[in-house]
Amino acid sequence: MTFKVLIIEDNHSFIDSLKVMLRDLPLDFSHAFRYSDALSIMEKSGIFHNRQATALDPAGVAVEQAAATAAIAEPSRKRGVHEPKLYHDGGVFLVIVEQNTESSMKGTDFIAHATRKFPQLAESDFILLTHRIELVPAKNYNFPVLEKPLRAPQIRQLVQQKIKQAQDLIDMQTQTLQQKNEKTEKPAAQPKPPRKGLRDLLKMTRAQDAEAEPAAAEKKPAKRPTKAKAAKKSPAAAKKAKPK
Repeated sequence: MTFKVLIIEDNHSFIDSLKVMLRDLPLDFSHAFRYSDALSIMEKSGIFHNRQATALDPAGVAVEQAAATAAIAEPSRKRGVHEPKLYHDGGVFLVIVEQNTESSMKGTDFIAHATRKFPQLAESDFILLTHRIELVPAKNYNFPVLEKPLRAPQIRQLVQQKIKQAQDLIDMQTQTLQQKNEKTEKPAAQPKPPRKGLRDLLKMTRAQDAEAEPAAAEKKPAKRPTKAKAAKKSPAAAKKAKPK
């Protein structure tokens, strides 16, 4: 997956140099020479991060959480094919802006304006470039400020950190979807057999006794004939045995 980087700079040579510094990273570059063009690109491409829920009031956040919980509990056939995503494919992932691109608006002012216009954007999605870092107003910014001329290891380290954060977000989304699919694909529990009544138990007992009686008769050994019966059955043998 590639990540879209928007470069706001009016120097063609610097844009080419910056692309060379980051050429082996999974990035897709767009550039704008004016702030208005940059806003148009963001409107057309969208923003990579989906931070709309954080811009809601507490009541709205509670509603979003309740809806998400209900969606997980419902079967997938009822939820439909749409699943909320934490990111947008092809959206602007990082904005590199020059402080003095336009005389009417500084880069810091553009960042403040863009984050108000696009709630999904945060200050951490920007990198500010300047020729004189001492001229940038001293504030607690949530974006890094780099002084020109740029050093390749410095800008590469910052961009690689942003790529790792975005990749972690994608992995988290994928893992969440897999867990939902595993929950919906579990087989339904088999119904328990009905409990047997007293009459059924009596019938089963009688049937078992009836089956056991013939088996016991077959296993019973045959009785040997007694001596008296043997004498009655063989008189010839008794005469032979009588002394003369």
